[in-house]
Amino acid sequence: MIKPRCLLHNMPMFLSADNHLKPCCFLNTTTEWNEFKKWAEGHNLNIEDDLNVNNHTMAEIINSPTWIKLLDGFKTGDVPRVCNAECGPGSYSSTNQSSKHSDYKSGN
Repeated sequence: MIKPRCLLHNMPMFLSADNHLKPCCFLNTTTEWNEFKKWAEGHNLNIEDDLNVNNHTMAEIINSPTWIKLLDGFKTGDVPRVCNAECGPGSYSSTNQSSKHSDYKSGN
C-alpha cells in the first residue's frame, strides 16, 4: 500500500526549474522524472503539458489527467517506481525526513 507523504503529511509539491509542478521533490532528479514520464506515457498521459505551469494554473494541474491518475494509483498501486520506493511499505518512518521532529506513528 502506498502511503503518500504528499497527502498524508502535507509534504509540499515541487516547482522545478523546468517549469513543471511535481507532486513532490522525489520526482526532481532526471532519472526519477524520466521514469515518471515513462509511467505517464504508458497511460497515454501528456505529462510535459499537464504539469507545465506556463500552460496551466495550479488548479488546472492538480485536476489534470496526469495528477488524477497518480492519485488513483495510490489506491491501486499503479504508480511510478519512485512512489513505491519513497512512500511504499516500509519506505519511511518519518513525516518530515527527520525522526527527531516527526509526528509519524507506526501503523498509521
